[in-house]
Amino acid sequence: MNSSRKLKPIKKLADNKEKVAAQNLGKSVEQRQLQKNRLEQLINYRSEYVDSMTLKTQQGVSGDKLHQYHQFLNKLDSAIDQQHVELEHSNVKLSQCQTKWQSDNSRASAIDKVMKNLSNKEKKASDKKETAQVDEMSTQAFLRRKIH
Repeated sequence: MNSSRKLKPIKKLADNKEKVAAQNLGKSVEQRQLQKNRLEQLINYRSEYVDSMTLKTQQGVSGDKLHQYHQFLNKLDSAIDQQHVELEHSNVKLSQCQTKWQSDNSRASAIDKVMKNLSNKEKKASDKKETAQVDEMSTQAFLRRKIH
């Protein structure tokens, strides 16, 4: 069996590994975007809530309502802080997935390159062997004609 053929199962495994890493990278990009969108929604909601409460406080509100407003605002701020943490986790995961995909992609490419080089060498060796055989047959035919 040719060396290049022996590498086919290894190449297949490397390609599969790279494919899985690419899929994980895609999922990670989507997850990061989802976390980013959630953060933007929370920040926008907080801004709208503050604007709404500002109008209401200008019209006059009870102390109890003002207290509830501040409590809810604190909860929103906590949710925003937590979402910042989630987004940062998504960024770290994305970075890890990118590194993994790059590594797996490089490995698959390197194996492919080695296989092509081996295949080219094998073809050259086969061509050289075939040429030598044709030359040998031509020489033998020439010698037979010369003898007869």
